[in-house]
Amino acid sequence: MVYVVFGSHSDPTLRIARSIASAVDWSNEYEARPAGEVDPREVQGPGVVFVGYPSGGQELDRSLRTFLDHVPDRTMYSVYWAVFDTRDQLARAIAGSAVRRLRRAIEHRGGRLLLPPESFYVGPGEHGIPHSEVERARAWGASVIAAAVKELHDHEVRAGTFSGTSGRPVWEAWCGAVS
Repeated sequence: MVYVVFGSHSDPTLRIARSIASAVDWSNEYEARPAGEVDPREVQGPGVVFVGYPSGGQELDRSLRTFLDHVPDRTMYSVYWAVFDTRDQLARAIAGSAVRRLRRAIEHRGGRLLLPPESFYVGPGEHGIPHSEVERARAWGASVIAAAVKELHDHEVRAGTFSGTSGRPVWEAWCGAVS
């Protein structure tokens, strides 16, 4: 199972979350969801949970904090976590890092990040996301899934479960990305 959960209703964070979801979309119905719309008990392992939040402010959004606090302990250990944030180029120096807060919240509960957290840079305004950042988010999502596949030794995955793969089995196509 793969989940993309975000803790903000800001357009840039939503667009980045949707881009990540597009990298793991094999049903053409999968989408990123706000934390307040995801029942933590529906998250099951093995799998990957992407969690994102915009940098800025001192605390995590209440819905995201509630989501993380209510994920069952056994699930915290049985899924891989991937953390991202959206920020202005100067946001870290001014407002701190959302990925640090997310990482601490997950690791405090016993969760394990599969890959280092990632930040995606947005410009001012509602739609100020460079196309390159949207594509980078999709590529990062794909690399997290590739790492999970390698970690879980899931050789049953077939072509078509990852957007843009060739006719080869996905694990062969991803070998270069995770080596």
